[in-house]
Amino acid sequence: MMILLKNCRLIPELTEGYEGLVADVLIDAKKIRQIAEPGTIEAEADVQVIDIEGNTLLPGFFDLHAHLYLSSFDFQSLNERSAADTGFDVYGYARDYLKAGYTTIRDCGCSHNATVALERARKKGIVNVPRVISTGLILTPTENGNSTFKALYKVVDTPEEVRKAAREQFELGNDAIKYMVTGAYFNESGDPGAVIAMEDEVREAVKVAAMKKSYVIAHTHSAEGIKLAIRAGVYTVEHCSFIDDEAIAMLKDNDNCFMVATGAIGLDSLDEDNELISADSLDKSKKYEAMERQSVNKAYQAGLKIGFGSDIDWGAFVKHPGYEFIARTEWYDFDYKDILLQATKYSAEIAKLDDQLGTIKEGKNAELVVVEGNPDEDIYVMKKLPKYVFYNGEIIEN
Repeated sequence: MMILLKNCRLIPELTEGYEGLVADVLIDAKKIRQIAEPGTIEAEADVQVIDIEGNTLLPGFFDLHAHLYLSSFDFQSLNERSAADTGFDVYGYARDYLKAGYTTIRDCGCSHNATVALERARKKGIVNVPRVISTGLILTPTENGNSTFKALYKVVDTPEEVRKAAREQFELGNDAIKYMVTGAYFNESGDPGAVIAMEDEVREAVKVAAMKKSYVIAHTHSAEGIKLAIRAGVYTVEHCSFIDDEAIAMLKDNDNCFMVATGAIGLDSLDEDNELISADSLDKSKKYEAMERQSVNKAYQAGLKIGFGSDIDWGAFVKHPGYEFIARTEWYDFDYKDILLQATKYSAEIAKLDDQLGTIKEGKNAELVVVEGNPDEDIYVMKKLPKYVFYNGEIIEN
């Protein structure tokens, strides 16, 4: 099916090969066939014409730090959920991601290998959901609070155990490895400021991933944990809540390691009305709030390319449309246009999918989002679901 989108407002930083601010865009066979001045593309008889009416056309969004199994913060219930229940949760959350304009998700930890099954079904055409990059179970050393996520973790305490566990995750069809290098906010009695992994253990995961032409994603809050992970050769460092000048310099000097910030979970973890957030987690969130904001803002101001991640549960995602976009201006202090770049172009580059995704360009995939208003001038328009999402030949109208 061919679709002609008329009168699309474009953002120059997210558009390639066309210099105008308004255009007509022709979609053909799930690709962007043509971008041209308004009124210059002749619609053939079988073309569906949609007038975008000057609203903003964006590339499909990325979430590089999601957990599709995370239906809520009821971690005990999640530990007890069956594979079948988890599978339906993962599918439902993924569909809501698509309605919100996300066409690529990197899932950073899921039980029952449910995201691998979902991606298999997507490729077969059984379901229409965002593409999913999966990590499977998260590798973690023996540590305080592991029981909080016992269905999500694979405990490893030596390089040999790491090697076997990493190979198992790849054998199950996962795309990358997730490793807990520091403690976590939501692990009961865990310390997000503590380094919990040894460098030789993390290096072993990196070696296995390299053999599979893949990479390691590192959970890192503390500056020392971030630096350990970079030295060990991981590809992305997640959260980076307490990143310091030395770690920022290491990232600036490294072309093969990137920071993925997660703003929405920072806001959400301070929600005192959420009865599912434990007192322990809430106390840690309050204790480190100012330090995290200051540290991540410093990394942003230093000019790091920062990926777009959220780390939130399904309930919060549905309750707060555009949560991560808003968090990056309220929890952090990022420029509106940079937030849009992080959600699209930069994350596509980090995910190594920028040859087909991340910008609006002739020949790239027609994964497009229509937002009412001008998000580069007012990011708060992202609090409303997109008017249209175009993905895999489907038109989703909210």
